Amino acid sequence: MRRLFRPFLVIAFAAAAALAQGAPTAEARFKELGDLQKARMEKLPPGDAEARKQALAARIVDLQGFVKAFPQAAEVGAAAVEVVQLSMLNKDEATAKNAIGNADFGAADMPTTIRGMMAANTLKLVEKRDALKAAALAKAKTADERFEVVTIVSLIFKDKPGADALIVEMEAAAKSDEDKADFALAKAMFARLTAGKQALGQTDDVAAVAKAWPNTAAGKKAAAKILAANLGAGSDPVPFSAKDMDGKDVSPADYKGKVLLIDFWATWCVPCMQELPYVLAAYEKHHAAGFEILGISLDRERNKDKLVQTIKDKGMSWRHVFDGKHWQAEIAQLHDVNSIPFTILIGRDGKVIATNVGGEKLEAMVAKALAASPSEKPADAGTGSRGGK
Repeated sequence: MRRLFRPFLVIAFAAAAALAQGAPTAEARFKELGDLQKARMEKLPPGDAEARKQALAARIVDLQGFVKAFPQAAEVGAAAVEVVQLSMLNKDEATAKNAIGNADFGAADMPTTIRGMMAANTLKLVEKRDALKAAALAKAKTADERFEVVTIVSLIFKDKPGADALIVEMEAAAKSDEDKADFALAKAMFARLTAGKQALGQTDDVAAVAKAWPNTAAGKKAAAKILAANLGAGSDPVPFSAKDMDGKDVSPADYKGKVLLIDFWATWCVPCMQELPYVLAAYEKHHAAGFEILGISLDRERNKDKLVQTIKDKGMSWRHVFDGKHWQAEIAQLHDVNSIPFTILIGRDGKVIATNVGGEKLEAMVAKALAASPSEKPADAGTGSRGGK
């Protein structure tokens, strides 16, 4: 008995020693491997295709080792999806199929599960795709999230009957007024998307949701979307209250007496980053005179570190709202934002001056707004078209 028991004691003591020495968690190891790959890519000779291919192959090996070491970690799904992407770049479909086919997405979040579902579809792994579709639906917390799956099934998988069946199932499951309104609004937005419409009019199904369920969360969101569709010079801004990245309450009403720019942006948005120098210049020139900015980030939760670093590196010292929900960000949804950058300029009197103000025109409009009395409207006020995707 002692001889059999002793190896288990050795293993236990070894595990305890590893923990005491700070053995990396899955999260720490995944980040460590990401930093390693970043260093690899930075050292690549310019234009050396073979060196790049080898760096991608090394990353694949790292990720495969991670999955083996932490088979049930939350990062496994993201690792598997990245292996697919890199393997396809290296024209290695067998490795890609193996990565998705054997990965456990149980601990992955919904966006990662959806990415896995789409990768499985690309690789024609139908059984895995359908399993991940079911997993994504199970992880969805709102009708909007469930309709994200429906949209993919309809538009990417080209399976309209399958999408219709999911919609029927969702409608049958909606029992309370809150659930019915949530479903009806998500369905209305899905219908607009599949019809290829960008603008939101008052005559569509969104208005019907606001009218039928005015006291529900979805009904209020629908009403906000309609208000957002009619933003223009002299209109009231869409009311909202949120937590900034320091955990403090923030609302457009807090800025009355100031000139406020509400800026919807994301670190992944190239046009947003191209626009940033103009925003920074206007802020640096006019902040002391009463110009404020409220940033609304559409970054995903997994990119929070990049967001924080970008804000610091670029000197974006104004307040920011971030909930990690990408296009489903709460404040973006209230404003029916479907492309960024998108901005709303609000005067000292709390009324909208213009939307989608940018470039060199931004600084000039801010200067006029600051010079105007609260009852005046600066010249050139109006509504521009929304920004890029």
